[in-house]
Amino acid sequence: MKVLHVAPSIARSYGGPSQSLAGFAHAARIAGAEVTVAAPACSSEDAAALAQFVPTSSLHFFRSYGTAAFTASPRLVRWVASSASSFDVVHVHGLLNPISSLALRAAHQAGAPTIIRPFGTLSRYTFEHRRRTLKRAYFDILERDNLRSATALHFTTSAERDEADWHAIDFSGRSFIVPPPYVATPQETVGSRVESRKAIVLFLSRLNPVKNVEALVAAWPAVRARMPQARLVIAGTGDDHYTARLRDDVDRLAISESVTFSGFVSGKDKALLLASASAFVLPSHHENFGVAVLEALAAGVPVVVSEHVQLAPFVAENNLGLVTSADSGALSEALIKVLTDSSLRTGIRERGPIAVERDYSPAAIAPLLMSMYESAAGSAVLTERPA
Repeated sequence: MKVLHVAPSIARSYGGPSQSLAGFAHAARIAGAEVTVAAPACSSEDAAALAQFVPTSSLHFFRSYGTAAFTASPRLVRWVASSASSFDVVHVHGLLNPISSLALRAAHQAGAPTIIRPFGTLSRYTFEHRRRTLKRAYFDILERDNLRSATALHFTTSAERDEADWHAIDFSGRSFIVPPPYVATPQETVGSRVESRKAIVLFLSRLNPVKNVEALVAAWPAVRARMPQARLVIAGTGDDHYTARLRDDVDRLAISESVTFSGFVSGKDKALLLASASAFVLPSHHENFGVAVLEALAAGVPVVVSEHVQLAPFVAENNLGLVTSADSGALSEALIKVLTDSSLRTGIRERGPIAVERDYSPAAIAPLLMSMYESAAGSAVLTERPA
C-alpha cells in the first residue's frame, strides 16, 4: 500500500493537525504501508520532527506563497498532478485552503483515489465565525465538488462526522472515523512527574479566539483567591491581536505575577511543562479533537476541558478529569476541584497513560487507518461529480 499525504503545513506551531499527520504516518508505516508526504517548505527543525516518523527521502517540500489559510504552492499542486497516479491513495489534510483544495482536484483528475480529512472545517462554527462570506463562497466554488467526488471522508470523531451533515452532501458508504494516534518523540517523552508545590495549570495550544483563553484568564482570579500559590502557564503562539488582548486582560485583572506566557514550546521544554503541571485546561468553543489533551493524559496530568472539545466523552467515561461549560465561572470551579483533590490527581496519574495507550496508540489506530485506505483503494474513482 502506497500512501501520499498532502498537508497545508507541517509546522509544529500549527498544532494538532501537524501532530496528527505524524501520528497517521507512523501508524500506517507500522502496518506496512509506504508513506510519502508532500507539504510546503518548512524550517529544518519542523522537517526533522516529521522525519522521526517518515524517512527523509519520502518527504517532499515545495516553495509556497502567502500566509495561513491563504498559502498557495503551485509547484506542490503540479507535483501531485504528475505523481498521484503512482499511489494507491492520496490522503489530503484540510479544507478551505488553496493547497489542500487544489491538490485534491489535481489528484482526482489524475485518477487517484482521494481521502479528505477536513479536521473540523465542515462544522457550522467554522462557517459562522470570521470571514463567513469568503468561506461560503470558497466552499461553493471549490470544496463542495471536492467533497462530492472524494473517494472517502476521514473524520476523527463521530461528533465531527455529525457536524458535517448540515452541508447536505451524501457521505454514506464513504465516511470513516479514525482518531489520530498519540505519538511522542524521544525528546517529548515525559519522565518522572515532578508536580510543583505551586499548583501549575497548563494551557498548551494555539492562541486563537476559538480556544477561548480569555475565559480561562477571567477564571483565574477566583482560582488564585482559593489557592494563592497557583500559577497559570499559557504555552503557544498564534493570532497577534488575540495574544495582545489576553495580555491586556491579565494586566487589567492584576494577575500578571501568577500568569506566564511561555510562547511555543516543544521537545524537552514541553516535556518539562507537562511533568510539572498539576492540571491541563482546554476551554475551547470548538475543538475538532484535542491532541494536546492526549499529550497531557499520557503524561498523567488531569484535564479540564469544555464540553465542546470532542475528546470530552473519552475524558468523562474514563474519569480522567472534568468536563465543564466554557464560561469562566464553571472553569474556575472545575480547576479548583482538580487542584484540591489529590486522590483524583493520583488516580489520573495512573489511569491516564493506560487509557491513552489502550485507545490511541499507533498500534490501536493502525487497523482502522488501513481499513479506510484499503476501502478507498478498492473503490472506483468517480469520473463525474454527482449532483
